[in-house]
Amino acid sequence: MKSVALALTFLVLIQALSAQVNVESVPESGLQPQVVVSSEGVVHLVYLKGDPKGCDIRYTHRAVDDVTWAVPITVNSIAKTAVAMGTIRGAQLALGKSGSVQVVWNGAPDHAGGRPQRSPLYHARLESRDSVFSTQQDLLGGTVALDGGATIAADTEGRVCIIWHATTESGKRENSRLIFLRESTDDGRRFSAPLPLNSASPGVCPCCSLRAHLDGHGTLSVLYRTAFKPDARGMAMITYRKDKGAAIKVLDDWRIAMCPMSSVSLMPVAQTLRAAWENDGQIVTGFMDSPVAFQKVGPKNAKHPALAQNAKGQTVIVSVLGAGWAKAGHLHWDVLDKKGNVSSSEDGEKLPVWSFAVAYARTDGHFVILR
Repeated sequence: MKSVALALTFLVLIQALSAQVNVESVPESGLQPQVVVSSEGVVHLVYLKGDPKGCDIRYTHRAVDDVTWAVPITVNSIAKTAVAMGTIRGAQLALGKSGSVQVVWNGAPDHAGGRPQRSPLYHARLESRDSVFSTQQDLLGGTVALDGGATIAADTEGRVCIIWHATTESGKRENSRLIFLRESTDDGRRFSAPLPLNSASPGVCPCCSLRAHLDGHGTLSVLYRTAFKPDARGMAMITYRKDKGAAIKVLDDWRIAMCPMSSVSLMPVAQTLRAAWENDGQIVTGFMDSPVAFQKVGPKNAKHPALAQNAKGQTVIVSVLGAGWAKAGHLHWDVLDKKGNVSSSEDGEKLPVWSFAVAYARTDGHFVILR
C-alpha cells in the first residue's frame, strides 16, 4: 500500500508541475489570431475573417478565466481592406493609455484600373469607453513597397509606435529596405513623420513580419529578419531611444538565398524580453540579455512561433508544422519549465490555410491556445 500511495503522490506532484494546455477555436472560424493580456487580466483578441485576398479584422475580449467571448466588432472602417494571404501581413495589436486598443495592419492592395497599385499601412484605435473603432488611417506616408507585416507597440502614457519596413522609392533591392517608425504621443490620434531606424545598416527580408515592444523607460525594441546580403537572412534587434538614437544587434545567421516569409514573437519577462523565431526550419528562442544565448526547440519544418508564460514561470511556444503557400499546417507546442528546459511537447490538429495559433495563460497556470 505504501508503494501505491507513493506512486499516487508522485503522480499528483508531476501533474502539479506540468502545464495543462487547452486548445480552442478562434471565434467565427477566424484566421491569424493575435492576443494581448492586460494588467487587469483581460484578453484582447483580433483575427481576420472572410476572403483571404480582402478580409475584415474582428475584435473581441474576455477575462483570462472566462470561456465566453464578447460579441465581436469590426476593426476596419473600410470593408475588406485586410489581407490573410501569405500569413504575415495581418493585424497586430497593442494596449495604450486607459486600456485603448491600437491595431495596425497591411492593407489589401488598391486595384485602381484593375491592377494592384500600392498596399496601404492602416491603423485604427478603440477607446475603452467606445463600441466602435476610429476611422482607419493610412500611415504609409512617403514610403513605398510595403510587404512584410507591420507591428505596433504602446504604453500607458499615450505613446504609440508603429513600425514597418519599406523603401523610399520604387525598384529598390531588399538590401536597401529600411525600418520606419511613426510615433504618437496622444494615444494614436496623430503620428509623427516616418523615421528610418536602420539607415546605417539597411537590408530587411521583404516578406517577413516584425515584432516590437515599448518598455516603461521609453526604450523601443524591434525584432526583424535582415537581408544585408542575398543569402544573409539572420535575425537582428533594434533598440531605440529618443535621446540615444537606434542601435542594431545581430542575433544569429541563416544562409538562405530567399525570403522564408516568417513571423516572430516577442514577450516581456521580468526586466528582459524573450524572443522566438524561425531558423532553418526550426524554432529558436532565448532572452535578449547580454550575452545572448539561444536554443532550438521542437521539430523541423516549424514556422510562426507564439509565446506565452504563466505565473509558475513556465513558457509555451506554439508553432505551425508543414505550412506553406496556400498549404495548411498542423499545430504544435512545446512547454518549457522555469529553467528553460522542454518539459513536454505535443502535436495538435490541422490549422486553416493562411493561419497560425497564439496562446495566453489563465490565473491557474493553464495555457489556452487559440487556433
